[in-house]
Amino acid sequence: MIFDMDGVLLDSEPLHYQALSELLASEGHSWSEEDNRSVLGTTVPETFRQVSERFHIVDSMDLLIDRYDEAILRVLSRGLEPAAGVRELLDRLRARQIPVSVASSSRRSWITATLRSLKLDDQFEVVVSGDDVVNGKPAPDIYLLAAERMGVTPKACLAIEDAPNGIASAKAAGMKVVAVRTPYTEGLDLGEADVIVDDLTELDPLTLLG
Repeated sequence: MIFDMDGVLLDSEPLHYQALSELLASEGHSWSEEDNRSVLGTTVPETFRQVSERFHIVDSMDLLIDRYDEAILRVLSRGLEPAAGVRELLDRLRARQIPVSVASSSRRSWITATLRSLKLDDQFEVVVSGDDVVNGKPAPDIYLLAAERMGVTPKACLAIEDAPNGIASAKAAGMKVVAVRTPYTEGLDLGEADVIVDDLTELDPLTLLG
């Protein structure tokens, strides 16, 4: 099983939205929740590519990304709580010796900080970040690399996602997908997923394996 991080292991999307909207506001730009939904699941470079294209930002791009990175790391360094059902599901998967990994478009430093803050940093055999691939979600690269590093074929993997870009990425890699509704993404079209749940407490490994 391969877990996305933001929106799956924790409801971090509001944190990222707040940091990005405040950063852009300081530059005189407005960034709405609807704008933010369009970049959910993409890598940081891709997010800022779209931002720079929309607001014609050129010279200050690197500085903006650095400031955004600092803001997010400050937030992620605090004690965080995993989403409902995460710890229980990981325990059940480990009891059945089902390998688990993380495949996130986030920067590796963000993933490391998040997993440490959640006290989940020893739970995953493989962690793939947006820094490890050229093409982020919705391209399949992140999920294909996760499967390769786990030593399994993509069709043997089940991905857990919360946003259309992530679902499209996992499906393009040839995987089955469970979509988790979150308060931030519940209005998005998750219909490409094989199964849609309200939270991870609804997932039973034996049912999923079946």
